[in-house]
Amino acid sequence: MTTKDRNALTLPHSYDRAALARFELFLFAGVATVLITRAYLAATGYPQIGGGALHIAHVLWGGLLMAVAIVATAITEGSRTRDLATLVGGIGFGLFIDEVGKFVTADVDYFYQPAIAIMYVVFVLFYLAAREVVIRRGMNDRHRLAIGARALSDLALGQLDEIQYNHALRVLDGVEDRSLTDLVDSIKAGLHSQTPPTGGIESKITRGRNAFFHRAEELLRHRVVRRLVLTLFVLQALLAIVQVIYALVSENVVEADDVSDLVVQISTVATGVLVVLGVWFLFRGPYLRALRLLRASLIVSLLVTQVYLFTQDQFGALFGFAVSLFMLATLRIAIRSEEAAAALPQ
Repeated sequence: MTTKDRNALTLPHSYDRAALARFELFLFAGVATVLITRAYLAATGYPQIGGGALHIAHVLWGGLLMAVAIVATAITEGSRTRDLATLVGGIGFGLFIDEVGKFVTADVDYFYQPAIAIMYVVFVLFYLAAREVVIRRGMNDRHRLAIGARALSDLALGQLDEIQYNHALRVLDGVEDRSLTDLVDSIKAGLHSQTPPTGGIESKITRGRNAFFHRAEELLRHRVVRRLVLTLFVLQALLAIVQVIYALVSENVVEADDVSDLVVQISTVATGVLVVLGVWFLFRGPYLRALRLLRASLIVSLLVTQVYLFTQDQFGALFGFAVSLFMLATLRIAIRSEEAAAALPQ
């Protein structure tokens, strides 16, 4: 495989990776905030903040942090502010959604058992919807120009690091509309006018993240590694199915109506069928269809099966949730590599 072919696999710019990375930062900040908040409150005996008849609920602090994030992006410039606002907004959203139990129950019950499952559904739907929007939107020539212009703005503000600088130049190289050539050349000339700093914590974090995904893609190009990871995925999916079946027939199952039981049973069967078909095509081909079927089974599991497990064992199911997210990211990398390889000239 030539260097050009390898670049086609490892450096696709069909969508805005930076936008997806910012959303993932928002989401993970929110999830981490929920876990840290609940662990802290449990360890301290759920203290009352305010004293007397007052109790300042942390949903208010969450709203305040989200407002700070919105105002910051409205009145300041630069990617550094946007990244910081994303982090602050994610923390604020975590504090906000953590108190959902109070707002869906008549007795304002923070300990409402399905609260974790509700939060889980919100986070998963957020992730799937944002990822779909970013990837389906893709990047046209105007979008590429906007990314280059933002990089030029960051350079003027002293906020552009080496990683972002090189990324902007590669994105601008993808502009195909000849009528925009003069504008592209002007932006490139502006970017070449100064040398961006090579240090800084942001640059180190970005370089580490890029190196991680590059190594992951390199590893997943080996069929043996992919089959090992996918075997672990299949075992994890089957374990989730067994857990649901056990919970449904167990006497300790939380009371639920017949409709919800039916939905869980249907989703369990659907997940099992998709996993079986995925394994079949994994060994018989086509390989890309197998990956897509396994991804579909994982999405069904995330949206329904894992939610049911959360209602049974709220924090114990977090491990399965983390594994599922890891597997979803792994499948995304594998599918992207297969699609890129299929698009190369034979």
